[in-house]
Amino acid sequence: MSTSSSENNPEDVNHRSFWMPGNYHRTVKRTEDAFQACNDIVVCFQERARLERQYAQQLNEWSNKWKPVVDSSPLYGSLLKAWQCFLSSADRLASLHASICRSLVSEDADRVRTWQKDTFHKKVFGGFKESQDIETGFTRAQKPWAKRLKKIQISVHMDLQT
Repeated sequence: MSTSSSENNPEDVNHRSFWMPGNYHRTVKRTEDAFQACNDIVVCFQERARLERQYAQQLNEWSNKWKPVVDSSPLYGSLLKAWQCFLSSADRLASLHASICRSLVSEDADRVRTWQKDTFHKKVFGGFKESQDIETGFTRAQKPWAKRLKKIQISVHMDLQT
């Protein structure tokens, strides 16, 4: 039976604990991570929109290639109608994919960018105002606890020396 290193050294667990003074930095970094995630989502939307646009264009090209063949063929009746419906369904599908492309670029990506702009406020010298506010809040909230912890650690250290 193996034990993890955190079970062997409880002090190590305390140093990694969120509640220990100064260990809130990962939480503060989430602001920068969220800002970058917005950028990544927009890029993802743009790539998907490009794929949708290409597929719509390919469907239109394919349909336009076959329409003259069908229209000039000697077919008549239900077979002609079926082939024409098949081609018109490709046109409708191309139109649907083109509208998905427009929606991804103009609506969804714009919503993410607007939310990002409203939520994150860049500072002049880098970073975000929200990160600074969160960090300041954590520092102030942990200050009394950090003082008490330091006193306890000093007294424990003094007791160990005697």
